[in-house]
Amino acid sequence: MTFKTVLPWFQRGLAVVGLVAIITFVGQSLLSVFSGTTSSSFSGYQVDSGYQVDSQEFASLSTDSTVFAQRSIVPEPGGLLYDEAIAAEIDEKIIKTGSLDLVVDDAVQTLSDIDTHTTANGGYIETSTLQEHQDGTHSGYVTIRVPSEQFDASMAGIKELALIVERETSSAQDVTEQYIDLAARLKNAQAQETRYVEILDVAKTVEEILQIESALGNIRGYIESLQGQLQYLDSLTGFSSITISLSEEPVITVGGKEFRPGTTVKQAAQAVVAIAQALVVAILWIVIVGIGIGIPLALIVWLGWKGVARLRNRR
Repeated sequence: MTFKTVLPWFQRGLAVVGLVAIITFVGQSLLSVFSGTTSSSFSGYQVDSGYQVDSQEFASLSTDSTVFAQRSIVPEPGGLLYDEAIAAEIDEKIIKTGSLDLVVDDAVQTLSDIDTHTTANGGYIETSTLQEHQDGTHSGYVTIRVPSEQFDASMAGIKELALIVERETSSAQDVTEQYIDLAARLKNAQAQETRYVEILDVAKTVEEILQIESALGNIRGYIESLQGQLQYLDSLTGFSSITISLSEEPVITVGGKEFRPGTTVKQAAQAVVAIAQALVVAILWIVIVGIGIGIPLALIVWLGWKGVARLRNRR
């Protein structure tokens, strides 16, 4: 076999190899273009701390769902959202708190009485402490939670257990706007979660599915946070907190006998009230009975006098 005989076959082989290389290069280029197009159509989707969605990038994923034609509504940081529909359904949200510093005759018994009183009002004792001092007296603190509508009645009832009310405070904080804001944020977040689920249904690639599932995880965590805050506000507004300080008055020994000034003052005050009540009752009895008996009796006397006068005139 001569060189002239091999040369044509060698040239034909080079031509075939070159053609295969050209076809391979063109195929890879086209594949890269299509792959880049698919990736770029999804790269506009970003999830940030505000859960923003550029839905126009997703519009090409589905032509049947109108959800992709809307942008999510996300509150500006530091601002309050207001939803009229939510506001119309929510009652006023007030956090009521109170505190009492009481001097009592028997701190142990008073603590038991507070427990009974609180339970009767539908509440419960949250925390309580009690300690005994070297002089034999006791002191302590108790925090109770009662239904908000029983706040005033509970404050009044507990004060009646004291010899002396040294200090009384109460406050009310309106958190209605904050509650509406959280409820509106929750509503928007739940709507956005629904949109993410719809987007997930039309996702085609593994990359798209992973990105959407990550976004769903973020928004669902945000939803749980909002729900927790709403539940916390419901707890604070549904049950009011009252903190009570208890202390016993010191016992003074006079002539070998115990003397409690606070107890004496309370007993004297109770006696004054009892005497005043008795006087009022007596006056009411006198007035009512006097009118009830006096008028008929006066009428009888007047008629008798008239009758006697007529008899005298006839004579």
